[in-house]
Amino acid sequence: MRKWIVGVLIFLLIVTLFGAHYLGFFAPSFSSVVGNPIQRVELTDLNGDTRSFDELEGNATVIYFFASWCRPCYKTLAMLQETSQNNTLQIDLLTVALDGDLEGIVGMLDKTGFSGKVWLASEGTMALQRRYFGNENRAVPYIVMLDNETNIVESSYYLDSSQWETILIDP
Repeated sequence: MRKWIVGVLIFLLIVTLFGAHYLGFFAPSFSSVVGNPIQRVELTDLNGDTRSFDELEGNATVIYFFASWCRPCYKTLAMLQETSQNNTLQIDLLTVALDGDLEGIVGMLDKTGFSGKVWLASEGTMALQRRYFGNENRAVPYIVMLDNETNIVESSYYLDSSQWETILIDP
């Protein structure tokens, strides 16, 4: 009986550790990814064409991670559209959707009028759960700034319109 209990406890420990790993509890913190290249994941654009963060090399880039179910993301996308329409951006802007609801994403883009560059992460919300890109809070919106070698330089969960303008127009 004692061997059986020990066996069950060991099994439960293994399952718990596997689950914790799968859900990102052992994922790197932001401080451990800063200065390193952004984590490579499978990406597509709205046309279904494969994309890669490698395409961003050579230019400093701000990546805005969002999801169709994120209420604050609607306001930010509308503001980003207005900012990019009325100004010359001094840094590249890429938005990456972290959910698998293509119809919801397209509806969101229509509603906000956002016409900038949008890519979709094929791993969707799993990228949130696993804390990809140093996203310690597993939240959207999430903003990452990359240098011209795709190294993560900074991150934030919220920027107001004046902060966005400072980053995109007057870096």
